[in-house]
Amino acid sequence: MNTKQTVLDKLFQNKTELSEKVELSLLSELDGFTRVVEDARIKLDDFSNDWVIRYINLQKESNTLRDLYYDYSAYISDLQKSMDSLDANVSELGIDAMSIQAYEDAAYARGVYKTNLDSFSDIIETANNMDQL
Repeated sequence: MNTKQTVLDKLFQNKTELSEKVELSLLSELDGFTRVVEDARIKLDDFSNDWVIRYINLQKESNTLRDLYYDYSAYISDLQKSMDSLDANVSELGIDAMSIQAYEDAAYARGVYKTNLDSFSDIIETANNMDQL
């Protein structure tokens, strides 16, 4: 073999060994990144599943909250109707309904209840605007 061929053979051999080392290190690095990405995917998947469950439970709670709000509103309306009936009956007798303690208490309570109902309206509006999953 001539000198030129020997040098080329040695260069080729070194290049092959170097290539194998580079490839092995790249494979190891690639495997490491793949494991890191897989771990991150599992964490994200687990957390998102938990979040969906909590969100669905919150939607159920918001439905209950709305139902309670509408019941509360209906009961206030029923109270008002009862007060109106009593007022109509006693006014025929010439009596001011506010002179009756039970009516006065009911009128005060109705005012408090209506104020409470108004304060809940922002919460109910937020509950109504929840996107359904």
